[in-house]
Amino acid sequence: MNTSSLGRIIAILSTYVPSGIAYGTLATAVHVPWYYTVILSVVVYSGAVQSAFVGLWSIGFEPVTMVVTAFLLNLRHTFYGPHLEENYPEMSALDMYSIAPVLTDELYALAVSDPPMSVSQVKRLGYFAYACWVTSSAVGVVFAGGLPSFLYPILFLALPALFLALMMPRIKGSSTAASAVVSIAIAIVIRIYNLPEYSILLAIVAGILAGLLFLKAGGTK
Repeated sequence: MNTSSLGRIIAILSTYVPSGIAYGTLATAVHVPWYYTVILSVVVYSGAVQSAFVGLWSIGFEPVTMVVTAFLLNLRHTFYGPHLEENYPEMSALDMYSIAPVLTDELYALAVSDPPMSVSQVKRLGYFAYACWVTSSAVGVVFAGGLPSFLYPILFLALPALFLALMMPRIKGSSTAASAVVSIAIAIVIRIYNLPEYSILLAIVAGILAGLLFLKAGGTK
């Protein structure tokens, strides 16, 4: 194993293991059944969507809101596939279909960075990351099950902290900052006035539009 391969594995472990454990722990803390928690990791495999599910579960789950939220949160993945294919012209349709289910932000970033990887390396790293996430989620469920109940209210504070931890590294310019500020501001207003849960979609859409407007006006990504 060369240094670059080891670095990629460490990057996956340092990102997926703590986030997966946090997700499993928080889901258990808000009384999501353990099998829902693990099945979501196996089938959905999206930290952002799964964290949103935990948040919506804690305030009142609405399927339509969750589906639309998942669509908006993962809309960016529409652009990952074509760009990855452009960087790997030797990639076959079968390769793309096998990589697509495990193509996350982190895998995409590692796949298009230097030094380049082979298609088989991208595939192996993707499924390694997937295994790390599913296993870590299960570990989080077990960990939370052994915690005293009086610690659960403290864990509730970890949910917004997890969202902020996931968001902060992605704020790299004026457009992403504007998107974050607008979304957070509208979300706070929604909670203060106890508006219906589906109103959170307004915060997502408004954040996207704010980021696009800043980008169009010459702001940085």
